[in-house]
Amino acid sequence: MNMIQSSIAVSSLLGSARPHALRRVSTRLSSHVLFCLYSSAPPSFECSAPFAPVLAFGDSTTDTGNQIHTNTPFATAASPPYGMTFFHEPTGRYSDGRVMLDFLCTALKIDFLPPHLTRSSQCANENFAVAGATANNNAELQSIANVTSLTEDTLEVQLSWFKNDLQGHDLSKALVYFGEIGGNDYNYALGAMRPANEVQALLPAVVEKIHNALETILESGMKKVVVQGQFPMGCIAIYLRLFNNTQLDSNGCVSSVMEISNQHNRLLRDVIGHVQKIHPDLDIIFFDTTEAYLHILRNPSLYNFNNVRDPCYTGGLELLALANAGNTGGSATAALPPHNINMTSCTNPENYIGWDGIHLTDAMYGAMMKLFLTDARFTSPFPNFLTPCTNH
Repeated sequence: MNMIQSSIAVSSLLGSARPHALRRVSTRLSSHVLFCLYSSAPPSFECSAPFAPVLAFGDSTTDTGNQIHTNTPFATAASPPYGMTFFHEPTGRYSDGRVMLDFLCTALKIDFLPPHLTRSSQCANENFAVAGATANNNAELQSIANVTSLTEDTLEVQLSWFKNDLQGHDLSKALVYFGEIGGNDYNYALGAMRPANEVQALLPAVVEKIHNALETILESGMKKVVVQGQFPMGCIAIYLRLFNNTQLDSNGCVSSVMEISNQHNRLLRDVIGHVQKIHPDLDIIFFDTTEAYLHILRNPSLYNFNNVRDPCYTGGLELLALANAGNTGGSATAALPPHNINMTSCTNPENYIGWDGIHLTDAMYGAMMKLFLTDARFTSPFPNFLTPCTNH
């Protein structure tokens, strides 16, 4: 049975052979119910901004420049055409312009968060997210799925930066944006065509890392947290091309890959419900990234998109494949000469959902953040502590 065929059996595999970590999450039967109840009748809020400091964790969908200051061999966002739309130069963001965190900062009327590796002071607004970051370290990735990450700055490393910079400071008025993490764990395994059971085994391991990270953050006195869900992986160009002969769902997305991100989000909701139960004084928000994306995918003209499948910058797909070469039998460090990579992009990224085959455009990130801040269908609870601070 090949990887795609076996991936379709996600639910049965998880149901029959769950590791201990998944059992521990899944047995909290009341947590999801609690979260739904909490979401259905939210309290009224007054704006408590300015939040001080504002902090972020995550991967390339949240990174504002950390990766280009590391020794990662594939920091492609350091070069054009990245940054072409908004900043008019590369900034280390994996987009033609801004990422979702930037749009949240604008809504809060604060400056964009500086990358941790370029920060000027401690206990100030700071972004710990690193493009390529995984939830699990390389030893764990090797053990579970026989893959290796090119990025050493895992979620655990980001937490160590957080502790070093902010331990002992009063964080009761802080805001944490906990961006997507774990997507790269799955990306490495899916891109290397690992068997379904190995891809599935990453799910409980990833979610357990997120759970532990949230508890670590809350131990520091945090009271306000935003958690971003997983993107709908089966809808992005790299998987539509990699698995172009497999079953698609009603949205035109790869069914077997969608099951990975959907299961991630189900488990993440359970974790959030459990954390809320343990910390009743916590204000925690869930951004349903998958549902917001799918809503735009089904209604592209409402958001000025006329190309919902192709990446604006096709050279990104070549670089992404090269970055995963070490997991597919090739050399992970043998970079192609620059002239072999298409470094040109479309001239109208504002009309595209996808930027480089795995990341999104400035326009798409902006549309999604607007939905999170204004539409109850994609945010739980709604209204929430951000609502009165961003409705101007």
